[in-house]
Amino acid sequence: MKIENAYAMIRKLGDISAKELLRRGHGPFDSTPLVHGLAAYSNLGLEGEDAQLDTAYDLVMTDMMEAVRGEWKAS
Repeated sequence: MKIENAYAMIRKLGDISAKELLRRGHGPFDSTPLVHGLAAYSNLGLEGEDAQLDTAYDLVMTDMMEAVRGEWKAS
């Protein structure tokens, strides 16, 4: 899976999650679809439910951690 597709999949999960929470009277939210997607994956216990989603989550988290580590080293 390409990293762009992984980010798109997690953002889509975030959009769906945020819309459903708003429909149920929760929100509004200050965070991005990406953050909502990462939170939904973790909070809803979606690991193992869909292999592509698992891969997308792992790729995004790895990419983000590499960026953070790069920032730490640059500081």
